[in-house]
Amino acid sequence: MNITNKDFEKLIIEAKRKKKKTTINLGGNLFAIVRPRSDKISFTIRVRTKSKDTMRTIGSFPNITLSYAREKALIEQKLIKKELEVEDLKNIAPILRDAFDEWYTVKVKQYKVGSTRPKNLMTIMRTTIEPSGLADLPITEINPRTISAKLADLDQTAGNKHNAVSTISSCLQFYYLKGMLPFNPIADLLKGRESPFKKPKTNGFKFIAPDELSEKFLKPLSSTAHVNRVFYLYLLLTGFRFGEARLAHWSWFDFKRDLIVIPADAIGANKTQTEYVKPMTKQINLLILNWKDFTYSDDSDFVFKSDYTKKALCEGTFREPVKALTSRELDLHGIRKVMRSWMSSQDIPVKIAELALQHDVRSSIEKVYDKYSYIEEIRQALQRWNDYVETQLPPEFLDLIYGKDN
Repeated sequence: MNITNKDFEKLIIEAKRKKKKTTINLGGNLFAIVRPRSDKISFTIRVRTKSKDTMRTIGSFPNITLSYAREKALIEQKLIKKELEVEDLKNIAPILRDAFDEWYTVKVKQYKVGSTRPKNLMTIMRTTIEPSGLADLPITEINPRTISAKLADLDQTAGNKHNAVSTISSCLQFYYLKGMLPFNPIADLLKGRESPFKKPKTNGFKFIAPDELSEKFLKPLSSTAHVNRVFYLYLLLTGFRFGEARLAHWSWFDFKRDLIVIPADAIGANKTQTEYVKPMTKQINLLILNWKDFTYSDDSDFVFKSDYTKKALCEGTFREPVKALTSRELDLHGIRKVMRSWMSSQDIPVKIAELALQHDVRSSIEKVYDKYSYIEEIRQALQRWNDYVETQLPPEFLDLIYGKDN
């Protein structure tokens, strides 16, 4: 419909003659409303969405011209339509808790079998997002202001808050891509130096000199329970990661070949996603055999098991004594740093020292062509490390290897 200014004026005159309210269709969802007792002609636009049909006045003639009304109508229609779409979303938008559940179901399928990330996401939801109250808000009400307000007084570390915001942002991005949000309102909340939830800087795992192991780590832990001392010594001798040691199974030990074989699907205990083999030294072999004689039973395959649940002992069983009894100059993962640094001081080849820590520093080409296991070289490096550790052991730890009579 192409109505000129002259046509418009003629239509106004005809409408006035009718002496009743008349609506003139100007095309493009723009209308002019003529009232018999008023000289002003109202320009009105109509905006339609799936659930609403809204009329809104944008000005009056002759205060604004027909051409200006058309320009303004195009702009206003877009703005109003967006407002109405957001309002529609509010009526159907799930609360964050339900949105998280749907997003989580899709997200976990992206991780490899054995990944600890799904468990971490649930922990973030349970320990930070839910206590903050954010989980009970519709996703359309999640924005930088509500995030800041809810997390401001929460008794959580900066790292936990950062992880919570990151998780919520990923969830909202999922709903934006589904078309249920017009945009992700917190997409940039973690960016920039001024972000209130930026990831805190870390100084890495704590480290002490190898010759300080006895005074700063082992002696303070000499009074801990039998299972604790075996675990700390096992961790120290093998250089395993915490999860690899805590979740150890008896079935992993091949005493005929003096090997520890961690399966590729060992959930929480194998980050390589491939079978990992570590050689046992004299000290590791004796430690584990003595512990097996003391604790083994057919009711569980876990080496460090709970007598009540028959599952692996919880993390706190081993971490808390270190926090309570030592000066905290060394944490359990930092043991690996001590071991690696000592190997460097002994001129052990970099490749062997790294492989001893389950770090494969070979290039992608080397991994394709180099199928040598390096087991015996790693065994020799570990044996040298274990011989050194033995010189640092207080009696309470040395007895775990050789028994009290030796």
